[in-house]
Amino acid sequence: MQEQRSIGKAMVMRVFVAGGSGVVGRRLVPLLVARGHQVTATTTSAAKVPMLVELGADGVVMDGLDAASVGEAVARAQPDVIVHQMTAIAEGHAGKPDMKHMDRWTR
Repeated sequence: MQEQRSIGKAMVMRVFVAGGSGVVGRRLVPLLVARGHQVTATTTSAAKVPMLVELGADGVVMDGLDAASVGEAVARAQPDVIVHQMTAIAEGHAGKPDMKHMDRWTR
């Protein structure tokens, strides 16, 4: 079992965010980092790894539909918790995603 750290009363954890470069993950990662967590965030594109690093996470390329790819990424990160934020929310639509009407933003 890994030793957990704490800041004040908050527990600091190693958090694995599957889908960290997506519409939801890009908003979650900075919040976790700001709370002092060590974040590993995944993307399917090597081109998005620098963006994850800029958000404060360790960026990892992973195919979330390939069990071996997921297993390897999780094993390397050794997380305390895994947060699944992989979505099919399409980017590039005019305007911002409508989080109240997600069905309008899926591929």
